[in-house]
Amino acid sequence: MKILFVCHGNICRSTMAQSVMQNLSEKAGLAERLSIDSRATHEDEIGEPPYYETVRVLKQNGVPVTPHKATLITQKDFDNSDLILIMDDENLRTLKRKFGAEAKFDEKVKFLLEFSEASSGKIIADPYYTRDFERCYDDVSRSCAGLLERLKQIL
Repeated sequence: MKILFVCHGNICRSTMAQSVMQNLSEKAGLAERLSIDSRATHEDEIGEPPYYETVRVLKQNGVPVTPHKATLITQKDFDNSDLILIMDDENLRTLKRKFGAEAKFDEKVKFLLEFSEASSGKIIADPYYTRDFERCYDDVSRSCAGLLERLKQIL
């Protein structure tokens, strides 16, 4: 199964989710069945590594940082992904503008936070602006754990 995490710049939330999900899937013995990657909706940070605060909070929580350079989502990425997990409404609007005519858009594009049992919302705030990388990590890690539990039922 191909999972793609998407956020604005692909240096904070989506790359954090990629590292967290990769780590969880390896611990659960599911890494061979999952292809996990991340992309940006905008070109602002293309080619940049994960933001230093993202790296810090991942290491602080014992999560290996997946080697990564920010990459813009393409039609091929969209077509080849089974599940695309977004962080906020801006991500949704951008993807709808780019790929909304696709037949399976509503089936494959979901808010990551929907997989967290501890949340009543759907938005993972961008820590690049809020500066709250710990809160972002908590939202991402709970959501990825919830996602993994659902995937265990179908894989």
